Amino acid sequence: MKYDETGLPEKVKAYLEEIYNDEGLSDAFFDCDVEILDEACITDMEDDCSWLDDLMGPSQSRESFYEDIKPFAMDGTGAVWVILNDELVGYIGTEGECGIVARNIDEFMNIIAYGRYFSDYSIEHLKSEEYFISSYTEPEDDEHREVFDRFIEKHGFTKDPHKLYEMIIAGLTVKPFFEFRSTDDDYCDSYSILGSDDGQEALEKLIDLLKIDKK
Repeated sequence: MKYDETGLPEKVKAYLEEIYNDEGLSDAFFDCDVEILDEACITDMEDDCSWLDDLMGPSQSRESFYEDIKPFAMDGTGAVWVILNDELVGYIGTEGECGIVARNIDEFMNIIAYGRYFSDYSIEHLKSEEYFISSYTEPEDDEHREVFDRFIEKHGFTKDPHKLYEMIIAGLTVKPFFEFRSTDDDYCDSYSILGSDDGQEALEKLIDLLKIDKK
């Protein structure tokens, strides 16, 4: 599986090929709720964007700053992990939520391989580095630890929880936010992956809490 027929960036293709063709690594990512799609599925989704219409409403009823959206994986709910503008990694959920989760594919892979999961993040969880690190515990009886350790070592990823926290915050707070604005009264704006149902209010609150420079 080479992913040569997809429109994904070369580095993303290389990661997908590595994971998809390694059963142990593929199983490890799957257990982290990241199912790497095969080449045929990706090309079908690139050619037919009805999956995005199903998740976020028909194209004529929505607008977004990010127009170059390329799928590469799904989770167990049917949500889709995507590449935005050939660099950022985004998430489009099944309940109207979406957002950026990493600044690039390297950081996304590092966060999954060491941090394991995105979906449980909240303002409470991320409000301080100290709280994040103190609340993080590695899974007991981790059958994938050896596989992930090899993956981390091969790619020179970090296992420093302080750096992991920095990566997560840097990804989640990228501006412009990845969101869909409704242009039709029959549909609603998307909301933050941090759980707010009011546009991107949750992300703005996190930025204020952490005193991140908004410029």
